Amino acid sequence: MKYDLILKNANIITVDKRMSRRSWAAVNGGRIAALGDNSADAPEGKQTLDLKGLTVLPGLMDCHVHVLLAGLNLGAIELQNAKDISEVLALMEAGCKASKEDWVFGVNYVTQNVREQRYPTRFELDGISSGGKKLMILAATLHGCAVNTAAMRVCAVPEDMPGVEKENGVAAGVYTSDESSFLANANALGDLPDERLWQYIEDCAANAASKGVTTMHGLFGMLVRDDRDMDLILRRGSELPIDMEVFYQTWDVDKARAMGLPRVGGCLTLDGASFEYTMANFTPYKSAPALRGVLYHNDDEVYQVVKKAHAYDMQCTLHALGERAIDQLIYTYHRVFAEQGFKDLRHRIEHFSYPTEEQIRMAADLKLILSMQPGFTYFWDRAEGGEFEYMFGRAGADRWDPFNRILAAGNIVCAGSDCPVTPVEPLVDIASVVNGRNPVRNASLDDAIRMVTINGAYAVKAEADKGSIEVGKSADFTVTDRDPYACADSEDIYGMKALCTIRRGEIVYRAAESFA
Repeated sequence: MKYDLILKNANIITVDKRMSRRSWAAVNGGRIAALGDNSADAPEGKQTLDLKGLTVLPGLMDCHVHVLLAGLNLGAIELQNAKDISEVLALMEAGCKASKEDWVFGVNYVTQNVREQRYPTRFELDGISSGGKKLMILAATLHGCAVNTAAMRVCAVPEDMPGVEKENGVAAGVYTSDESSFLANANALGDLPDERLWQYIEDCAANAASKGVTTMHGLFGMLVRDDRDMDLILRRGSELPIDMEVFYQTWDVDKARAMGLPRVGGCLTLDGASFEYTMANFTPYKSAPALRGVLYHNDDEVYQVVKKAHAYDMQCTLHALGERAIDQLIYTYHRVFAEQGFKDLRHRIEHFSYPTEEQIRMAADLKLILSMQPGFTYFWDRAEGGEFEYMFGRAGADRWDPFNRILAAGNIVCAGSDCPVTPVEPLVDIASVVNGRNPVRNASLDDAIRMVTINGAYAVKAEADKGSIEVGKSADFTVTDRDPYACADSEDIYGMKALCTIRRGEIVYRAAESFA
């Protein structure tokens, strides 16, 4: 028998229950048909990839991506390293002159990084835009934005809405709460044609494939007016080079159920984000002593969503970053389970970044899935200094994303980028979990790999089909340029690259410098 595809002379890390290794794999009909230990015994294939000792992991997963905005981010103006408002304006002005589009986007803006510690106002942005171009600057967290006057007219945010900043009593085009910034986002992106929106989705998927991703947990809805991105992904999702597990970000559970979706939620924000000081904590921020964040919904609003989803046997997940929001959500799950009984629905908490020890234990007892983002600490925290220490103090920063303690308590963690908040880089996520700059939170390499493979599959009830390299499962593979176990204790682990991405037995990405 000649198989469709053979991988041989490979270092295959299967991520089965024993984390065993194999040297060859055979694929038929898009599924793994056989595995072996000696490449000399590998059967014939219609196509054979001689990997010459390269490492193969199960197809990698990113378990939390704002898909459309992630695609937009790839071609937008990078602002994260801008030092002051004048540099921001210069970068945006250059982008305006270079762009032929009506909308020009700046991304990854962090107010704490600029000398003035604020966003540019619409009056400042008006000074560098011409020809009626609409400008929007998006926060790195996606929980704030700034626009020029032309864009502000389209965003149509009421001046009395929370988070609308004013200058001399007039709206300044700056939105710093979820209510105002999400509305501005939705109306701005809703101004774009379907072709451009779909291009962003395609760009996100193609970029993810180049990073070794074969499955993405994609968040749709809420940030595009009329949820047009949901319509696009449901209609055209099969065209993408990766599998897309769709999460519909709506508070209307009945609407999601009527669409035949198995789940509801995503970044339905119970609190905001740290850089905007809207992440809800029990104690004030060190860098903003008058603030301890915002809870956007009361307990009953959260309860009604979880109760209905659980009754409909639908998976449910919401955004809870800070300890007050985690408390609200975790006790809501506890209440619903007590009333309706536990069901294996794999309810999740998105982020779970700043939990208490009691919340860590409760999450394990309730068998919740924790969808976390290793990139947050890689990009924004160091053992000494960094944005988290600035906001929370050193002891507080050390509490952020305690992967080792969360895993030790028996929790199942899946990893995602929250792209465009941080890039889609699951190999960097592995490195950050096992060899992060601040060892107080580091976990084992086995656990790090599971977070972007089998745990991601388990988090969407797909563990019988993907997440490990076992006979009968989908033939999803990521070929990397090095064995993470050979470099886990050095900075070399951060250099891992995806050389080839195979989804259902088909090559969807192959690097130019890859194997022959």
